[in-house]
Amino acid sequence: MKPLLIQTVTVLVFAAVWETVAESGLLFAGILPGIGEILRAAWVLASSGAIFPHLLVTVHEASVGFVFAALFGIALGVLLGTQPFLRRVFEPPLLYFAATPKIILYPIFLMLLGAKLESKMAMAAVSGFFPIVVNTTIASAGVNRVFLKVARSVGASRLQIFTRVYFPSMLLPVAGGARLGIGVSLVAAILGELKVSNAGLGFIIMQSFNHFRIPEMYAGILLTFLFAAAVNVAMTLLLMRCRSFAHESAR
Repeated sequence: MKPLLIQTVTVLVFAAVWETVAESGLLFAGILPGIGEILRAAWVLASSGAIFPHLLVTVHEASVGFVFAALFGIALGVLLGTQPFLRRVFEPPLLYFAATPKIILYPIFLMLLGAKLESKMAMAAVSGFFPIVVNTTIASAGVNRVFLKVARSVGASRLQIFTRVYFPSMLLPVAGGARLGIGVSLVAAILGELKVSNAGLGFIIMQSFNHFRIPEMYAGILLTFLFAAAVNVAMTLLLMRCRSFAHESAR
């Protein structure tokens, strides 16, 4: 079976099970509304435009955080990858921090930056930083040393070595790290909004929950999922483009 067909069948089965449980009365009324009710609430949110200011807030928080994560993550990753001594010193603690849930830092960001957008941007930046720096470090450390020796033997400058040797070799792993990074940056921004905020997709979901507007809560979750899926598709297309460029450069 084709993957798309399997994915479609999985979604349909999930929807059928959801609707069956919702109509069965097994759960307390209102906890699990029917799919039609959720879709109507999603349509109201989208058609009225109520969700778009909150979507822009979340996009702003996640994108600013991701830009900082990418800038610092790639720069530090290249440095650690090209300097074996620094890599031996700093890679172990970096990996320890990478495995730590970043949400534990959120109270610190709230104290330092307040409850507005900046604390969510910081969460997004810190969360997105680690997959990018780890992938970049591995990529730059794994560049073929023979290529480097050949480039130096013909008198290539540092800039030429970076653009002609490092860049094509690192492109795919760094793009993969960026794909992970933007995903976790988005998750981190929404987590921050769920905790303390007055705008954003997480804020809409929590407001609906607090006022027991359950269909609207599920609708917010659904629209957030669709937005995250769109971001993932865009990053997948970018990764495919990077793969084509890397293959052309290797010829």
